[in-house]
Amino acid sequence: MGQKKNNSQYTVMVVPHCQKPPVAFKLPLLAIQALAVLIIFVPVTMVGFFNNYYSAQSFLPELEDLRLDNQLKSEQIEALANETQLMLENLQRLQQLEEKLRELTDLEDESLLFDMDTENNGTANNPVTFREYTASRSGYTTVERTLSGISHLQSALPEQEDRMENLKEDVEEQLRREAATPSIWPTWGRISSPFGWRRHPITGRRDFHTGIDIAGRNIRGRAVYATATGTVSFAGYRPSYGRLIIIEHGYGFTTYYAHLSRIRVQSGQQVEKGDLIGNVGSTGDTTGPHLHYEVRVWGEPADPRKYLP
Repeated sequence: MGQKKNNSQYTVMVVPHCQKPPVAFKLPLLAIQALAVLIIFVPVTMVGFFNNYYSAQSFLPELEDLRLDNQLKSEQIEALANETQLMLENLQRLQQLEEKLRELTDLEDESLLFDMDTENNGTANNPVTFREYTASRSGYTTVERTLSGISHLQSALPEQEDRMENLKEDVEEQLRREAATPSIWPTWGRISSPFGWRRHPITGRRDFHTGIDIAGRNIRGRAVYATATGTVSFAGYRPSYGRLIIIEHGYGFTTYYAHLSRIRVQSGQQVEKGDLIGNVGSTGDTTGPHLHYEVRVWGEPADPRKYLP
């Protein structure tokens, strides 16, 4: 079929099975070699391509699953970031509420700024506000914002819980102090004799009046009320005071209710502000029915008018 003519060319003859004459092709050796390479390389390449294609096709479902899983995790992270931001805003509102409560109760204020100990965002000596903290995270990725917010919540929430517990204790203490502070009239009437120096109505001598006298028309038998919460330390008779009730309120406050016609409590009894404890009379050294009312602070007489509404 082929005959070597010289060193650089070959003749290829195609002889048909019919009566047609044969066809001869003269091809250089390089062309024959290139054709041989093509005949071998193209099938091998195609086989490799289809193998890689079908191999890649087999990974497509797994890649799609990974893509969907990644998308789901991204959505979850974004949702967590939003929830974290919401919690931070709620924490800010809680701190603002604490501040308002302290203002309403006149309690000593504490640092209610949005403290941050993270890098470049603030220290214990240089706190930042919530708005400044939020602005400082504007360039963060979603994951960074979430981790930063969670980190702050982990440190801020226990501190806020402690502050709220302290506030609760402060409010309760203030309520106890207010309840123990005389602040209402012990009975109705007018002040017939004020606190301070006066001429004694019986002896006529200069005398220091340690309380106030409350008198009025038809005052005999009128109800007498505890002016603050406390414990009855004395309920009985003393010569100058007549029938007398002494109530210890705590925080240094003590109140006296003298010249009573009737005592309705007993020593050791707990009373609340506004409780009925006795009735106006004229027992002891008096010139007529009235209530002698005293307020003592750490044992020293104080002007009761300072503690009347």
